[in-house]
Amino acid sequence: MREKREFNFAQQWEAGLAREIQNPHSWKTKAVLWGTVSVMLLGVLGSVPWIWEYKVKRDIALVEQQSSSLGDIAKQVNQLKVLKAQTEGQQQLLNLMQKNTRDPGPILDELKRTLPMGTIVNTFSLQENVLTMGVSVPTPVDVARLWVSLRDSGMFQEVDIQTVSLQDKEQTLNFNLKLK
Repeated sequence: MREKREFNFAQQWEAGLAREIQNPHSWKTKAVLWGTVSVMLLGVLGSVPWIWEYKVKRDIALVEQQSSSLGDIAKQVNQLKVLKAQTEGQQQLLNLMQKNTRDPGPILDELKRTLPMGTIVNTFSLQENVLTMGVSVPTPVDVARLWVSLRDSGMFQEVDIQTVSLQDKEQTLNFNLKLK
């Protein structure tokens, strides 16, 4: 049961060649397979520049699309800035109008509380921050009370009475008072 082995390598090589020659289809198949793989590999490697160019063009299109949408946003931001500037201008105009036009009602109410008894307001004018009024006071003591009450009211910057008659009769005084 022993098998005889032959150590003649040349003979084994010739036997392998003979088998290959008898089966030439196997060799052709391997050659076609290697050729097909080589052509496919060359095709893939050869198409890399065109694939890269396609990717770059697609990236450029995406960036342009994003920049155009940002351009729309930039336009809206500019419109917002213009509207904000207009609003601030209108607010300044409104504040100026409110500053220059005061409601005389609260000032008249405060004057009623501060004027001495028997004092009559003959004329009243309010322009910007200047109050011009003419009052009739029954006695010289009431003139002093009027001066003190106007000074202590805290509504005016300075209260100055130019002339006062000491006769015990009704006096008419004209004031130009600057509001605080």
